[in-house]
Amino acid sequence: MSAACGELALVLHTHVPYLKGHGVWPVGEEWLFQAWAGSWLPVTRALERLAEDGARDVLTLSVSPLVAHQTRDPHLARELAGWIEAQVWRAEEQRWHASMGPEVQALGPHWWRHFRDLADLHADVERRGGLTAVWAALAREGVIELLGGPATHPYLPLVADPSLIDAQLAAGLAEHAAWAGSAPRGLWPPELGHRPRSAVADPTAEPLTVDGDGTPALPRHGPQLPGLEEHYARHGITHVVVDGPTLVRAAGGAERDWTVRPERSDPSTAGADEVVHDGVLIGESEVVAFGRDLSVAYHVWSPTAGYPGDAWYRDLYATGGFGVHPSWRVTDRTLPPDAKAPYVPAAARRSLVRDVDHIVGVLHATLDPRPGGLVVAAYDTELFGHWWHEGADWLEALLRRVEDDATLVTTTLASRLERRPPTRRLELPESSWGYAKGHASWVTPATRPLWATLRAAEDRARAALAGGRGGSPARAAVARELALLSASDWWFMTTRGGTGDYAAARVATHAERLERWCAAIASGPEAERRLADELGDADDAPREPEALVRALDPSGA
Repeated sequence: MSAACGELALVLHTHVPYLKGHGVWPVGEEWLFQAWAGSWLPVTRALERLAEDGARDVLTLSVSPLVAHQTRDPHLARELAGWIEAQVWRAEEQRWHASMGPEVQALGPHWWRHFRDLADLHADVERRGGLTAVWAALAREGVIELLGGPATHPYLPLVADPSLIDAQLAAGLAEHAAWAGSAPRGLWPPELGHRPRSAVADPTAEPLTVDGDGTPALPRHGPQLPGLEEHYARHGITHVVVDGPTLVRAAGGAERDWTVRPERSDPSTAGADEVVHDGVLIGESEVVAFGRDLSVAYHVWSPTAGYPGDAWYRDLYATGGFGVHPSWRVTDRTLPPDAKAPYVPAAARRSLVRDVDHIVGVLHATLDPRPGGLVVAAYDTELFGHWWHEGADWLEALLRRVEDDATLVTTTLASRLERRPPTRRLELPESSWGYAKGHASWVTPATRPLWATLRAAEDRARAALAGGRGGSPARAAVARELALLSASDWWFMTTRGGTGDYAAARVATHAERLERWCAAIASGPEAERRLADELGDADDAPREPEALVRALDPSGA
């Protein structure tokens, strides 16, 4: 690798919450299967093809412990196989839906081949040990770097108990080591949330003020707590991902509308936006933060625009009714789903080639004036294939173009850190990759009751386990329910995801199960056994809850 080459660090974040046994459709296991079949399998297939052709240091793959846990579940793997077969059958039915028009009928064989190939791919991957086995092999071969995360994806800036932060990290990294063979060096903080050394903001309280973007200024209580980077260092983490505005703000950059793609900065001015083109050391720690470059990343996907909105790409939401695969194209984003034009795969492929050409041009325009510079482009893995049907093919095509480019290279974050360790230090502000880059996506009047439920559950769990009370299964169950209750997904779904009813139900379910386990512990071993017989292993994640138990009851460990 030439020191003058521009470096592209693609980072894909693979996450869904714990969905096993918690509903099927429209939110529940269906969501898991859509992500698994629509994105995780196609992206993995692309990575294996690139590996076979000799590509290395291709991208960085974040795998949340809950994704690893669920994809390793034999029951869910079998259920996915059946789900894919149902999609094959739906494609066969589509051939006979004359009321949808001949163009849509004619797409039946296209979807039949698509899902038949996915069924064969899933069966092959499972024969080889499942997705986590394949990902671990790709990491050992140097094709990808794997990032870990906390056990159940809590929003760490607002976790008020430092021992719970450490416990979430310990449990999540143990889960990762169990399937990857070793603990990760890098971490994807949930929601790219960061908090420096400070007292923790109180999301259960009325905000002091709320700005025009909905970002609340929250009261803070209690002592100054360690910054998140101090927790990461304690667990052997050397580098994390943050959003670009986190670094830009730290470097003194101006506030702006972060939903809009920023203009490419001028490298000759050495302005604040230039900070995203390398890692920075966080505060006084040795933990490095890499920030995504929104001036590049937002060409692909942003809150307001991106390639998937092209007129010729498939529209996920235009379904035509039950029994038909989405077979219409975006056409015009202002049109309702029932006014869209039929999907044309060949035309979508032409758009894909054009958009690969465009992003390669953007990369050159960004990196050519910055020899040895870095662009971090981070996305949810589910963008590629599920939300954007053509996305997995676009991703592979881009990676092959960069592989063949004499002045561009791909890199993992770990590889970049090893070759070019940064020296710049910055104190990072409290931040996230959510709306307005603060707490607005997780703290609203609608989520305040959820935060109150979580805080009450934490207090109840500590009281129930204090002094070593309860048998090991019951103590583990309390820790699991609290951990699942704390997942950041429920808060985001309430404010931004349009599925607040499901999120509220999940919070209520985990809080109710936690209370039942606490009551059983108070009643004694017989009550614990009765409840265990009733619930069984209804919630079996995190797989390694011991650290969480110790955090709730240090004296009884």
